[in-house]
Amino acid sequence: MMKMKVVVLTLLFLLGSQLGGLALNHKAQAEGVSPGYSTWLWDTSKIVNGREATLQFLEAKQVSHVFLQIDRSIDVTYYHTFIREAAKLGMDVYALDGAPNWGANNKAFLNFINWVSGYQNGAAAGEKFAGIHLDIEPYLTEQWTTNYGAAVLKYQGAILAAANTASALDISLAVDIPFWFDEMNFRNKHGKGNLAEWAMKNTDEVTIMAYRDKAVGPNGIIELVKYEMNLAASLNKDVTIAVETMNLGSSDGFLTFFEEGQAEMNNQLGLVLEQYQGYSSFGGFAVHHVGSWMELE
Repeated sequence: MMKMKVVVLTLLFLLGSQLGGLALNHKAQAEGVSPGYSTWLWDTSKIVNGREATLQFLEAKQVSHVFLQIDRSIDVTYYHTFIREAAKLGMDVYALDGAPNWGANNKAFLNFINWVSGYQNGAAAGEKFAGIHLDIEPYLTEQWTTNYGAAVLKYQGAILAAANTASALDISLAVDIPFWFDEMNFRNKHGKGNLAEWAMKNTDEVTIMAYRDKAVGPNGIIELVKYEMNLAASLNKDVTIAVETMNLGSSDGFLTFFEEGQAEMNNQLGLVLEQYQGYSSFGGFAVHHVGSWMELE
């Protein structure tokens, strides 16, 4: 009898490993909690030459949302096929792009918005994007330090223009913001306050780039997103908590799980899950990005 139990437990363990979802800590497992996972897919060659392997990986990791880079140099049929096959696996695909200098009148931004609009209008029902996902990061521009007010206005203009497009297309608008946006204040024609609150109010979903490799402590993920989680709950908005897996070099090792690996990332995300799973604003985790995540040991 004992031998049979061991066999059954072993089979269950192997099955769980085969399914490949993030095995969170024991408490989360005991409570049957299974958060959603999102990820960025920047390398579009993966939908041209590696579609099957990429979808298998995403399914194994229980990914529900894929932020897919828009590359106008590849044929739209690759997007049609990927979105259609991802949908069969229960995944929503968002049109992803962004650059630090994007504003409402930026040529690259307008090209992106126009491409998404044209794509949506020409795609079959099962091949359309579920949303737009912006990764603008205006603080990487020189203007952020030389003329902060103008940089913020430019950033807000892009968000509002994208929001209008998403509304017209009847799809969601999501945006990436750093955890410290709640410390960045503004006062202009769009009102006043901090950028974290403004971004939440003017989009449907926000992904908080909480790039740390520890859950607890004053510089841990739990503390860094606390304000946003409470704010989003009061605004009835969803927040996805994002972590990094890229190799950022030894000097920035605390920003990524590259050194710690998959098992330790699972453990730390489990601690975050324990803290925030009861929040109405908790929209799961986002892992940056598909390429480095696939290589994480």
